[in-house]
Amino acid sequence: MTEAVREEALQVLRRCEVFLGLDDSDLERIASLPSCHIEIYEAGGTISNEGELARNFYVLEEGKVNLEMELPANSLHSAERVTIDTITKGGIFDWSALVPPHVLTRSAICAEECKVLAINGAELLHLMNSNPHLGYEVMQGLVRVIASRLRYTQRLFAGGQRGDFL
Repeated sequence: MTEAVREEALQVLRRCEVFLGLDDSDLERIASLPSCHIEIYEAGGTISNEGELARNFYVLEEGKVNLEMELPANSLHSAERVTIDTITKGGIFDWSALVPPHVLTRSAICAEECKVLAINGAELLHLMNSNPHLGYEVMQGLVRVIASRLRYTQRLFAGGQRGDFL
């Protein structure tokens, strides 16, 4: 990794909601992981698919990513894909790379051109396990994000009929 990419990764990590409890030395450890790199996706591009094994943990640097899920068919409706949430700058997705069974719960589709910081989940987990303070802070941040998304999804689905939020 070049110095410029490492510095860019540090800037992205500093803005990320999951890493807010970490100091610069902890962020430096994450940015220095061999798998930490920048990826670019075109609008409409698929970053990951619901049901797949989660390999990377992503932080959005630029753009917007829609988190989508497949609603199964029933007697009243055919199967359909719906946007559950939209991730913006500094947000994370594919957190399943850090949480067993490491299966993606949503698809990540670019609503516009996106620039993301990708970190291999197994590599980040190894760092978290070898540094309990860092691991604790990351998991605390991750729990806040997951809880917020769960509340949002509950409100979305509690709003009424299936078609109300489409």
